[in-house]
Amino acid sequence: MPLLERSDHEGALVLTLNRPDKRNALNAALWEELCEALVEAREQAARCVVLAGAGKAFCGGGDVSEAVDADDAFFEKIYRLTHQAVEALYTLPCPTIAMVHGAAIGAGLELALACDFRFAGESSFFDIGFTRFAAPPEAISAAMLPRLLGLEQAKYWVFTGERWTGEQARANGLVGALFPDEQLRNETMAFATQLASGPTAAYGMGKNLMNQSYDRSVEDTMAATLHDGLASMKTSDAAEAIKAMVERREPNFTGS
Repeated sequence: MPLLERSDHEGALVLTLNRPDKRNALNAALWEELCEALVEAREQAARCVVLAGAGKAFCGGGDVSEAVDADDAFFEKIYRLTHQAVEALYTLPCPTIAMVHGAAIGAGLELALACDFRFAGESSFFDIGFTRFAAPPEAISAAMLPRLLGLEQAKYWVFTGERWTGEQARANGLVGALFPDEQLRNETMAFATQLASGPTAAYGMGKNLMNQSYDRSVEDTMAATLHDGLASMKTSDAAEAIKAMVERREPNFTGS
């Protein structure tokens, strides 16, 4: 049984963490499979990626059973794989959605934060987790939590280690949408289908521009939009959009 399942849903690539008996805890093997899948998603120009978990949880964090009596080389490997996967997910040139039900803890929360959108079910709960291991926030959480929650609230959550329900996560800005559990998959996949059928080359440009805007001045961001805007006019999707407007019909985008 693969530790990571790959499937297609109307043009969207669905990656499902598949250790349901362990709440999809991330061991070294699963990290490696996820890294490989994200490299393939980039190489094959995926138009939308949905990250999900099998069974009763999205992801219960790292597999701590592997860490018992582990040496420095093991921790270096796990940290490297974690950062590699999270960075690959964050920088994918297509929209990404975390479909969260049940637990999203520690490293699982990192994966959710690396996605562009977080859709959650009412059963979901969120736990930063690292404080209990006497560790600081890992990978992307130190960057994303202040942006999503505000600096003081992010520090409060990290330092206290409180567990948030899906409703609390939605109220605090950690997740973008909250649904009844029985509706979560349909709502997520409907949005993924919508994104996968859109001008995904333009989405990729827009995603990169907005992600990098935190590190750029307004003037530098404007200069970058000029470059990317001109590049976008050379795509097939831009030509199709103009043609569809003239012909008063819906465009048929191909992502190219």
